[in-house]
Amino acid sequence: MTKQTSGVFLATIAVALGIFVLGIAPGCSSGGSSNTTAATTAASGVSFSKNIQPIFNSNCVVCHQGAGQAGLTLEPNLSYSKLVGVPSTQSATEQRVKAGAPDQSYLLAKLNGTQVAAGGSGAQMPYGAAPLSASNISLIQQWIAAGAPNN
Repeated sequence: MTKQTSGVFLATIAVALGIFVLGIAPGCSSGGSSNTTAATTAASGVSFSKNIQPIFNSNCVVCHQGAGQAGLTLEPNLSYSKLVGVPSTQSATEQRVKAGAPDQSYLLAKLNGTQVAAGGSGAQMPYGAAPLSASNISLIQQWIAAGAPNN
């Protein structure tokens, strides 16, 4: 083993021990907040303000702000009223979010890339970026299935 390889190996071991001893996993902070996943919210329910809006903030607001693309703003304090019970501008048969009906919510079609099959158009969202993780899409689906509460 070379001196450089040995140093990288020892650094990797030190990081792994720190994670094990301190109980800190990648992506988690020790400051009391943590990343939310479908698994951690399944028992407690999904919160729009704590689980869904942060997904929009990180992935959607860059384009969907102000007047927003397709007339849709996903900014905090505005997004809920622009989504739930609002007809889609791209699919004449669906609402953006139909409370209690994920399969009839155009938002999920756009996120899953099935918008054309849902009678819509355009590209999968987020546009020009990697699709949302399965975990984030699952959270949105759970929130809609639970009646899309404004909580």
